[in-house]
Amino acid sequence: MEYVLNRVNILLVALVGALCVYQWDGEKKADAQIEDLRRISRVDEDRIASQDLAVRGAREDIVELKNVISALKTRSDSGDVQVRQQKARIFTLEQREKRSAEEAEVWKKTLAAYKDAVAARDGNIRVLIGQRQQLIEAGRAAAKKATDAVVAYNDLAAKFEDLVGKYNDLAARYKAEHAAQADAQAKPSS
Repeated sequence: MEYVLNRVNILLVALVGALCVYQWDGEKKADAQIEDLRRISRVDEDRIASQDLAVRGAREDIVELKNVISALKTRSDSGDVQVRQQKARIFTLEQREKRSAEEAEVWKKTLAAYKDAVAARDGNIRVLIGQRQQLIEAGRAAAKKATDAVVAYNDLAAKFEDLVGKYNDLAARYKAEHAAQADAQAKPSS
């Protein structure tokens, strides 16, 4: 009997082991399904989020479109007002045209007087141009004299520089000669 019990125990242990292996295999499959479901869930959440953004963008576009339509309606209304104002301006301009024709006659008479005044002015301008030419000639002569004076001054400055150079050479020679004499006198007395 003990032998049978041992065999039954071994059989039961084998069955429990097989049951554990089956359970582990089932859990692995369940874990894989859970991971797949989580992945699918994430994909669905991302898709829902992007669709939510698209819906929000569409709502914003609708609001913007409403604003554009409102602005266009306002422009249309202001355009009607402008048309009325333009008609009023045309009437005013026609009245001004009549007055301008009358004023043109007065201007013609004034223009004739102006032409006479311009002719007198042109005569005065010719006289002034002659005087201007005389002044220009006098200015040129004065500029030539000034240029000649500058040239003479430059020549004098060059001669002065030569003279200063000669003086500096003489002073250097004088110092050299007197320094040698002073050294010669100082050495014998030492």
